[in-house]
Amino acid sequence: MKGFALIIVDMQKYYLESGSVYSGYFNSLYPGSLSYIHERSYNIAIPNIMKIKKSFKSLNLPVIYLRLCGHDPERRDLHRFFKKSYEDGLARGFAGVYPVDSEPAADIIDELKPDFDDIIINKTTFSPFSSSDIDEVLRSMNISTLVFTGLATSQCVETTARDASDRGYEVFHIHDAQADYDDMVHEASLYSSRGVCGGAIYDTESFLELILEFT
Repeated sequence: MKGFALIIVDMQKYYLESGSVYSGYFNSLYPGSLSYIHERSYNIAIPNIMKIKKSFKSLNLPVIYLRLCGHDPERRDLHRFFKKSYEDGLARGFAGVYPVDSEPAADIIDELKPDFDDIIINKTTFSPFSSSDIDEVLRSMNISTLVFTGLATSQCVETTARDASDRGYEVFHIHDAQADYDDMVHEASLYSSRGVCGGAIYDTESFLELILEFT
């Protein structure tokens, strides 16, 4: 398993807590639009991410968390889509749809709270390869294979995986440790990207069995 790293994408409080400004804003625009992703995350994805993380920690393999958040108080550093949602939210009375990195809303949810030795990388775009030093971090650790979990499958997960593949990393998608806004988009994302990302799509139990073959 040398060279593997677990990537946990955007499992943050503002995305996943029903009382967040983000949830309030998007539910005001599209009532019920977050129900599926929240239910899948808590019932399926989060328990499986916890299992995979436990195995990585037992094997002394790195765990890397990605966080989507701004640093500029005006969110001028965010991708234009996120920046527009932030600005539109302000206009509708929802201040802080996308938090800055120092705010509690940007933190990883308590169920997946990072350990002291885990790596946290902040990004302002769909993929951290466009807005962080993740490539340098991975290469400094001799990482060659990335195991993807988190949300949303068709957005930040897929974009990061495609960028990683273009840079020479091997990609594993754990389909039941990811979540999207509906099942059709989730499945379509995984299979539309398999040719680019190498086609390694596993469920959690199959992946954990694979780990045993490497150890």
